[in-house]
Amino acid sequence: MATLSPPIQHADSEAVLGQSFSYLGSLVLQQLTERFDTLTSPMATFLGDLAGSGSDTLRIRNATGFGYAGSFTAMSSETQAITASSITANYDAFTVSRNGIAYESTFQRAALASDGINIDALAQSIPDAWASLLRSKVCTVGKAFATNKADATATLDVDDMVSLRSGFEESAGFSLQVHGAPWVCLHPSQITNLRASIRSETSLQFPEVFNATQSVQSAAGFRFRFMDMDIYGSGDVSLDGGDYYGFSSIRGGIGFVVASTANIPVPTGADAARVPEFGLLITRSANGAQAYNRVDANAWLGVAAASATVAPQFLMRSQS
Repeated sequence: MATLSPPIQHADSEAVLGQSFSYLGSLVLQQLTERFDTLTSPMATFLGDLAGSGSDTLRIRNATGFGYAGSFTAMSSETQAITASSITANYDAFTVSRNGIAYESTFQRAALASDGINIDALAQSIPDAWASLLRSKVCTVGKAFATNKADATATLDVDDMVSLRSGFEESAGFSLQVHGAPWVCLHPSQITNLRASIRSETSLQFPEVFNATQSVQSAAGFRFRFMDMDIYGSGDVSLDGGDYYGFSSIRGGIGFVVASTANIPVPTGADAARVPEFGLLITRSANGAQAYNRVDANAWLGVAAASATVAPQFLMRSQS
């Protein structure tokens, strides 16, 4: 109990008659988070669905020694026998694995909450989480690229991009007409360093270059084209030991496989949703004894790199 002396003041009455704050309806602003979906880029190529195959691994074969890679031999005489040529063959393996995410919310919260963050809303957000999973796996694969074309002892600059361009041009068989423009995935901080280097390059001091590379851009996703290479940014690019591990390849350089969930049985009456093309199964359940709802999502997804003999691939490791 409180005695409110005249004139009654808000500061005195708030504790017993008012409230210390008021929410703006059911509005909940989502905190900043990366929304770059690699499916909108050439960085992740869908290769196949393993559902019903009897295996968790998809192999894609590659070979050389014939066609444009075949080699004629000059004969030393009219009757010299021709020696048969050999063929070199290999394969790349893409294996699906199970990935999961789940949320729980009590019955009491469902009854009392005003923010709209209920179990249905959380379930509807899961495909976005799948996009983040794919992006993270792509960046993990890219970190393992063997050949670094950047200076690992300095921040990223134009010279590193020249080195990367040369790497593609010196890769036997690389063709813009066949493979399209290379893509480069960098950490936003690497892109900041690169843009600073571009700005200081005397040969790049033209308004059109300045506008293309220096205008405000999204932190993640497509940033700009430089030297006919498409530059993308992602905060999932690894930072390890003070170095950023950007990476670069062509379409098909990194691929993914799924196991469709279309034929996974669930009990009759169970609340389940499938996104077969993502290898995603979302199920909802309730625990009456402990009074909460739960949503579980399983995703069968595998991401790996193609052989460097099939798709040129380079690391862009530079200091942070």
